[in-house]
Amino acid sequence: MIRIIFYLISVMLFFGCSHYVVNELGYIRPPKNQKFSYKKRFVELTDLSIIDTNVIYSLEKGNFYKNSEEYKQSTAYIRFYGDGKFKQQGFKNLPKLDDINNPAIGIVGYYLIQGNAIKMQVYSDIDGGSIQLEYGYIDEAKNLIVMHDNPNFDFNIGYNEEKIKRLVKNSPFSPMIYKKTKVDGFKYTAPNW
Repeated sequence: MIRIIFYLISVMLFFGCSHYVVNELGYIRPPKNQKFSYKKRFVELTDLSIIDTNVIYSLEKGNFYKNSEEYKQSTAYIRFYGDGKFKQQGFKNLPKLDDINNPAIGIVGYYLIQGNAIKMQVYSDIDGGSIQLEYGYIDEAKNLIVMHDNPNFDFNIGYNEEKIKRLVKNSPFSPMIYKKTKVDGFKYTAPNW
């Protein structure tokens, strides 16, 4: 009997500790009062030479570790919006145009541009709902290179474009290379988060 009571209390605590909302399509969304520091610091995007909001950045399957065929990265894409928001979605086959154009599909966050460096705050269900950081840069071919290392590891201190490139080069993990991909039928619908 004590085990059953303990189990019920554990389940109630687990479900009571979530700080996220699930939208009608089953994707995690931050609560209305979630504070994204990048949201306040973003300047309206008018120059598309760094981040192009008319394309998606597509991640093809690669290897998680350098010099290893053991672990594969999943396929995904990122769509950036001009107001500092982005969405990210995994896919098995090529993403459908309706999914790309629908802001309700995928996980969401905010981004900042500093030179060629891109800093992203991704809202996820980790720890019952939290902001995770992903840092990368735009390379010479205009692809987005994102490092696997967690920027929170050293309290997010001093991450500029040079440091991100150095960490990508020296990391045992392969970077996630999101290729700039033009999509026909691309439409803009205002993000709803």
